[in-house]
Amino acid sequence: MVTESEKKLLTLIGKNPSLPKSQLQHELNYKRASTLSSKMSDLRKLGYIRGPYYHINLNAVGKNPIYNTFAEFRFNPEQYDVVFQLITCIECWEWIFPTIQGDTLFAFFRSNSYVYLARLLNILKNAGLVEYRPYSSQNRWFVHNPDFFGSITPQVSHLFEEVDIELEYPERTHNIQWEYIDLKVMQYLQVKTCSIAEIQKIEKRLHGRFWRRSKIKYSIKKIMNAGITEREHYNISPYPRGECYAFLLVVEGGSQDVLQFIVNFGKGCRMYKTYTLCKDTGFVWCWTSPQLGPALMKSLDTLRPRIHARCLQLRSAGYGDATKKSFNEEHFDFETQQWAFPFKKYEEEIEKILEKRKR
Repeated sequence: MVTESEKKLLTLIGKNPSLPKSQLQHELNYKRASTLSSKMSDLRKLGYIRGPYYHINLNAVGKNPIYNTFAEFRFNPEQYDVVFQLITCIECWEWIFPTIQGDTLFAFFRSNSYVYLARLLNILKNAGLVEYRPYSSQNRWFVHNPDFFGSITPQVSHLFEEVDIELEYPERTHNIQWEYIDLKVMQYLQVKTCSIAEIQKIEKRLHGRFWRRSKIKYSIKKIMNAGITEREHYNISPYPRGECYAFLLVVEGGSQDVLQFIVNFGKGCRMYKTYTLCKDTGFVWCWTSPQLGPALMKSLDTLRPRIHARCLQLRSAGYGDATKKSFNEEHFDFETQQWAFPFKKYEEEIEKILEKRKR
């Protein structure tokens, strides 16, 4: 159970991750700076705080575009293991979320060719293992952290108010020659840590590499100056991460209604969400109270026919049953400064598994 001051701390850094420690200490009436550090450390251990992180606009890295593709896979639950294995053969995936029903997976891919990716997914479909629905988008991701003093239940009365949000990434303004260390640092900023000391420690432990502090600092500055980092943010869990109710909303309707819904949904609530828009379909990943499930479904039904929202419970909010990684720098050709994915290799791996399954 978090205290009132801890709730305030989590709400403050969730809204503004750049607040100076001196200001946080003042806002929370902590007499000593060490109290703030101790509280942050304790809340990390309990699973309330992860980050800070940055969204990275990979479309501005390299001379050719990267396409973001979501895919919803449906299949016989008895085929779960082989379906999961086949999807992970397509190594341009970045996360895979199973639903609690065991018959659906949601995957997110990043590649330089939507056509080749669709060809691979069709092999799975033609083998009779899955039905799938793809969604393609170049839009930004947005994070909304919980208000620990807000309601547990999202209100439906203001979901279609006007919103002011810039969905698209800004146009590229730099033509930068990226190096290996730059892409590795981008991965750390995206899903692991912004701490130079922590980057040094992980590189030394996992890869036996020692990168000088000045070298990492220079790379971070280069990335920041390029304007490809999108909004520093913490991921703040509304409850200890393993205790959260994790669900995905797939929201369909008119594009403006969907946009207003995904931005306004859960505002002022004790709920974490990250969301994006793919044409007329919105995706909203949420962590919230386990008490919310039945009430949420009932409230969403009242919004038809303006929008149709499907609520799919995810198997784990703490990624214990989900899989997530950053992009792979091996898919970037540093000589040509272009993205290149070995789709033929992925196809061969898929065919091997399918052939073995026949035998």
